[in-house]
Amino acid sequence: MAGQWRSSPSPSAARCGQAKWRNALDQCAEAALLADGNGCLLHVNQAAGALLGYRAEELLELRLEEVLPELPRLLAESGVRNESVCQHRDGRRRLTVEVVLRRPVVEGRSFQFALLREIGERKRLEDQLREARSMEVVGRMVASVSHDFNNLLTAILIYTGLLLNQLPAESPLRSQAEHVNVAAERGRSLVSQLTALGGQRSFEPTLLSLNEVVESMRDMLTRLLGENSSLETSYGERLAAVCADRTQMERMLVNLAVNGRDAMSEGGVLRIATANFATDEDAARQYADLRPGPYVRLTVSDTGCGMDEETRAHALEPFFTTKPPGRGSGLGLSTVCEIVRQSGGRIMLESAPGRGTRVEIFLPRVEGEAKTASQPSQQQVRDPGSGTVLVVEDEELVRRSLHEILAGNGYHVLQARNAREAMLIDRAYGGAIDLMLADLVLPGMGGPELADELRPARPDMRVLYISGYHNDVRVRRLEQAGKAFFPKPFTAAAIAAKVGELLAAAPKKPGPSAVTPVTAEAAEGH
Repeated sequence: MAGQWRSSPSPSAARCGQAKWRNALDQCAEAALLADGNGCLLHVNQAAGALLGYRAEELLELRLEEVLPELPRLLAESGVRNESVCQHRDGRRRLTVEVVLRRPVVEGRSFQFALLREIGERKRLEDQLREARSMEVVGRMVASVSHDFNNLLTAILIYTGLLLNQLPAESPLRSQAEHVNVAAERGRSLVSQLTALGGQRSFEPTLLSLNEVVESMRDMLTRLLGENSSLETSYGERLAAVCADRTQMERMLVNLAVNGRDAMSEGGVLRIATANFATDEDAARQYADLRPGPYVRLTVSDTGCGMDEETRAHALEPFFTTKPPGRGSGLGLSTVCEIVRQSGGRIMLESAPGRGTRVEIFLPRVEGEAKTASQPSQQQVRDPGSGTVLVVEDEELVRRSLHEILAGNGYHVLQARNAREAMLIDRAYGGAIDLMLADLVLPGMGGPELADELRPARPDMRVLYISGYHNDVRVRRLEQAGKAFFPKPFTAAAIAAKVGELLAAAPKKPGPSAVTPVTAEAAEGH
């Protein structure tokens, strides 16, 4: 389509258009429109028709303000380039455009000249970049706050675990200790959600059967729903395995169940179903962003109040919640979305007012045998340990709680606040150190560097690193090197079990009975 010129009764205007404007406008890559002083279009180029969806002769029947509804504002502004919107001919699309507007005067006659460039895609990318930078800042803040909070939760979980092991069932203090423990576990869950959202948690994917994961959580989910609502499950036959982090799959189910419960304030039914699912090219078009291939589909639906279109559009955004203050963090569905993304899957959300909500999760199907969960009791009794453990931890609450749990399990425990104290104790202590339990990040020298310093004199010493930073580059290096790492927060039973596991295969060393206990202060003067 060549550019088109509206005939004008003025010979001067015709000469102007034909001699000066027409060729220049037709060769312009951007949409170009020329109007007279009253806004009546005189000439448009091919790019203008393509942008707006009109033929040239159709455009020439319009006025410039019909193409640019914000023309008065644009004329009043003095900027070289201004942002505006214009309507596509189909009536459905509003185009975001960058406008260059000029009002030349030729041979005493005023004209209006506009160049339009569609910038919708650029704006979308800029918005994504701003969001990514914002989430990067959030991620750094989450990492810093969660590290400190994980230290506090570690001490709380260890001490409440010790109390629960010592208090008899009939003690009136036991229920109070249990409430503290439940609150700490909820805090751990919230920190884990935050770190997953900020990309700060290391995932540990294994082959899982979603049937087994759902069934193992059935009792918990039923209690979570309460007496007014019921849980219905439907398991797909010969369900294929998926590769995912079990803890995150469990957290995802809990978050979806909580959302469903809150949406069914007067009671209802939460349904969880699994099935093998496969899409070809045609079927994939029905599901946004779902590539053709084999999947395992997990469907969680409720009979609750549902969401309107605006709420549904924001439902997966971090911190978005429809609940009143104090009733929700706005992390539930966004955390689910992040878990699914890191598991290589896709999530679809359907909801309407009065018709409940349906969440479909598609995880890639993998070959292999799924691993079932081993769930030892929190109060599982373990055989007493033996050997010497050097605890190097700068957080006093955590260091003391580790000393109590390990000493209570039969280990001889040495304590150091930092690498310097640990090296002093190492030189002064005459016995074997079977295991060093060290924080990954310490003042002055980190745990791995400290281990390198001690290794020549103690080649048989086992090392277990702990940290509240879950996705730190140092954690990834440890995991890649096959080093033992245990993330904070942890319970008393969990850390005792991990230490016992690492020392189980270690050769027996002479006990510390013949060795004088060493403190950092004593080592300093040694």
